[in-house]
Amino acid sequence: MSTPSIRKQVAAWQQLLICQSRIVRAVEREFESRGLVSFSFYDILLQLRHAPKREKRFREINGEVVLSRSALSRCVDRMAASGLVEKLDCPEDPRGLIVRITDQGEQELKKAWPVYRRLIESLFGQHFAADELEFLANRFAKCNQSSDQSRNLTQRRKGAKVGQTKNPA
Repeated sequence: MSTPSIRKQVAAWQQLLICQSRIVRAVEREFESRGLVSFSFYDILLQLRHAPKREKRFREINGEVVLSRSALSRCVDRMAASGLVEKLDCPEDPRGLIVRITDQGEQELKKAWPVYRRLIESLFGQHFAADELEFLANRFAKCNQSSDQSRNLTQRRKGAKVGQTKNPA
């Protein structure tokens, strides 16, 4: 049985997904028409630009972008081939990969930023007052924090199951 609260949550969620999808497609089209990096590249470059030492572990990027692990791997390979990022071995984990933004990647971000900023404003920001934007940012941060805690709990449970042995006594 669906309560009015659940129906409102589902309706808001559906509108959020539709809005996000339409805005991302519009940004992708605009970037392409202007000969800028793809929006997927931009998203990854932006993650790296704001990371300590301008680098992140591959698995950290995987948790921040809307690409499957294999699609992200292909994307990072294409970015490295284009000189936008460097792929480095991870000293702590021989199976790990570190991705670092290059100077060329920084330049591509700078070229695309004015277009992206204008699109954020025209496709999203103009529909809200400043206090509404602050409210949205705080609520989305709260959702992100909650999903991070959930993901960490799931990872700890998986690790515990892998290392568990049953004591027959």
